[in-house]
Amino acid sequence: MSVYKLYSSNIYLTFKNRKTIDLFYWIITIIASTLLILYCGFLIYLGVGFGRLKMKPSPHCSRVTLIMPAHNEEKSLPNLLQCLSRQCYPVELTEIILVDDRSEDQTYRIMQDFASVHPNVSAIRIDNAIEGIGHKKRAITQAIQASTGNIILTTDADASPGPDWISEMIRAYDKNVGMVLGYAPYRTDGPFCTFFHRILALDYFAMGALAAASTGLGYPMTCNGANLSYRREVFQEVGGFGKTAKWMSGDDDLFLHLVRKRSKLQINFALSLGSAVFNDPPQNLREFIRQRIRFASKHLAYPADTKAMLLGIYVLNLSLLTLIVGTIFSLTSLPVLLVTLIVKAIFEITFLVRAQRLLEKRNLVMLYPFAAIPHILYVIIFPLLGQFIKTRW
Repeated sequence: MSVYKLYSSNIYLTFKNRKTIDLFYWIITIIASTLLILYCGFLIYLGVGFGRLKMKPSPHCSRVTLIMPAHNEEKSLPNLLQCLSRQCYPVELTEIILVDDRSEDQTYRIMQDFASVHPNVSAIRIDNAIEGIGHKKRAITQAIQASTGNIILTTDADASPGPDWISEMIRAYDKNVGMVLGYAPYRTDGPFCTFFHRILALDYFAMGALAAASTGLGYPMTCNGANLSYRREVFQEVGGFGKTAKWMSGDDDLFLHLVRKRSKLQINFALSLGSAVFNDPPQNLREFIRQRIRFASKHLAYPADTKAMLLGIYVLNLSLLTLIVGTIFSLTSLPVLLVTLIVKAIFEITFLVRAQRLLEKRNLVMLYPFAAIPHILYVIIFPLLGQFIKTRW
């Protein structure tokens, strides 16, 4: 082959490859733009839910059973137990059941010591695992079977509920309400005042905002087991955790979907600041990764409509990541990428600002610019890892 023919062939292939790359780029741009429009519309619709969250406190009192399952939580328990001992709700109407699930530290001893000086507290020990049921779900189920309260409250060992927590959650009930969701933000005080922990608090706040807004629309999509309440009759009505019992995670949102689908009673969201339960965030990046993989492991158990929504958000973020990578190799695509990210940011920030007025005293939204790009990777990576890496409590 002559030098001229070889040179001409290389030019043709380069031109052809360039055309293919450009075509691929514009296809991705169209996909990202279409999904972004749908996503922004979804955020607008969600925002309507905030206006429909009208708290009508009911001053009635009910017998409450507070359930707290734990696994190797000897370091966190003393703080939680102190918080529980300070609750303003009538002691005679409060039953506390502490469940130790196969702990290898002093968790059960701490529970027993606390129960020995509080007549309304009991401690249960689980010594073995059962195939086919998540450890935490089994602990909660066993506690409910031993309980006497009409209303069940659940929380976690690393939680720090305020003195009005039980009272404010109960005030969100009326005769038509069968389940009450509560806000469970991350702490950003003390040892958790670092920039890393504040970014994690923004992420958890966003999930709380989604829970509140979707509840206002009458279609709650998520909740947090560190601050969750439901009637005993509702738990029995939907058959407990049902088929979702096999999943390691999901004692909160998977159960929420069951209640939304099978129970005739309404689901409410407790808006008062006194009903919020602060939680300890993951100590470091390793703990954060393990926790988020555990959260993501249950995605396949969600209802079809929820999975469709999550898939759309996943593809949107995957498209955005593709555009970001493409911009590294060709700055001509930078304007399109910037417009896409700016539009996405405007709608997300608007949504979060509305949520912050209802749920938070802290200004977490100011951290959004630092979390926007990492969050794209977060949305892409963890759902994949959650399906392939075995999780544990």
